[in-house]
Amino acid sequence: MKSNKKSKVLILDGGGSSLKAFVQTESGLKLKAKYKGNFNMQTGEREKILRTISSAVQRFPAERVKIGLAGLISKKDKSHLVKSLVGKKASVMSDVDLAFDLHFHNGDGMMAILGTGSIFVAKAGLKKIKIGGYGRAIGDVGSGYAIGQEAVRNYLELLDGFSSDTIFETAMKKFFRTKEDAVRKIYREQFELQHLAPAVFECAKKGSTIANEIIEHQTVLVVRYIQTLRQRIGCDLPLCLTGGLLEHETQYVVRLKEKLNHLNINIQYSNGSS
Repeated sequence: MKSNKKSKVLILDGGGSSLKAFVQTESGLKLKAKYKGNFNMQTGEREKILRTISSAVQRFPAERVKIGLAGLISKKDKSHLVKSLVGKKASVMSDVDLAFDLHFHNGDGMMAILGTGSIFVAKAGLKKIKIGGYGRAIGDVGSGYAIGQEAVRNYLELLDGFSSDTIFETAMKKFFRTKEDAVRKIYREQFELQHLAPAVFECAKKGSTIANEIIEHQTVLVVRYIQTLRQRIGCDLPLCLTGGLLEHETQYVVRLKEKLNHLNINIQYSNGSS
C-alpha cells in the first residue's frame, strides 16, 4: 500500500499554555492533539519543549513540519530546533508568523492573537507592523494572563475591604483561601494567573460586577490596539481574531464582538492558533 505521508504537513503551534498539533492535507487542517504546558521559548522549559516536539513528530508522521513557538526569536534557537528534527523538512518561526501564514497564506491582513499572552500584527505588501506582545510583566493586554492579573488584584482589594462581590469572592476563594495564601502561591509557587481567566468569564455570566468590569477594561484595551494597528498600516484590511481566549463563546468574546462590530472591519474568527 502506498503511503500518503508526503501529502501531509504537520503543524505544531506552541504558546504559553499548550502545544497544538495539526495535520494539513488537501482536505484542510485538522487538530490531532493538544499538549498542555508552557511552550514559550523564553519562559518555558526548552528541553521539555524539544522532547514534546520530537514526540509529536514521531506520533504524526509527515513529509514536512511547520513549527511556530511563542518566544522563538533568535537564529540560534531556530537552528537548534531544525537540527533536532533529523531527516525532516522543517520550517520554524514564531507563533505569530505561523498563525499569520496559516490564515492569510502570505496575503495581506491584520491579526490579533489573544491567548495566554497577546500580540497584534498587520501586513500590507512589504510593510509589516507588530504592536504589543511585550510579555506578561509589561504587556499582553487582553490576554489570559492580564485578565488573571487584574482578577487577583481585585480579589485582594476586596479582601482588604475596598469592594464587595459575593459571586467573585466565592469563585476566587477556590484558588486562594486568604490574602496570605494568594501571596504565597503567586510569589513562591509561581501560580499561573491565566488560569483565573475562565473563572472570571463564568463570574461575569453570573452577574459579578467585578468580573464584568475586568472584561470591559480588557476588551477596551484590545479594541484600542486594533484601532492603532489599523491606523499605522494605513489601509482597510480583514482582521483575524485567534487564540485560546476565543475558542469558546464566553462573556469576553461576546463583549469583544460587540465592540468590534462598531468599527466597520471585516472580522474573521479562527481557532487555529495558541
